[in-house]
Amino acid sequence: MVKLRIAGFPLEIVSPCEGTGYEVGGVSNIDGAKNFDEAVQWVNFVLSAEAQSAGPEVGVYNVPSNMAASIPEAAPDVSTIKLIDYDFATYGSTDTRARLLKRWDEEIKP
Repeated sequence: MVKLRIAGFPLEIVSPCEGTGYEVGGVSNIDGAKNFDEAVQWVNFVLSAEAQSAGPEVGVYNVPSNMAASIPEAAPDVSTIKLIDYDFATYGSTDTRARLLKRWDEEIKP
């Protein structure tokens, strides 16, 4: 949405007053994978402040995870956004994930 606003579309960026979700991007290496050393170099690069500061150059305005990276001027001010208080202990557990995926497959997917 920020990219569209910067492009000139008449948008106002808002979030629900009740709270909104968020995501944290992930990256990892798989032990024993082909080109493992190069994969480690790639992960080290994408986690660097240099790489995470480059977002605006390609139209990405999210808040970086590396605290040393510069935050794009157009990025949302997270201090003004009410975030949902996730219960990671419950919803991040293997048992809960399996139960929810089973329920999804049985009740929603068909």
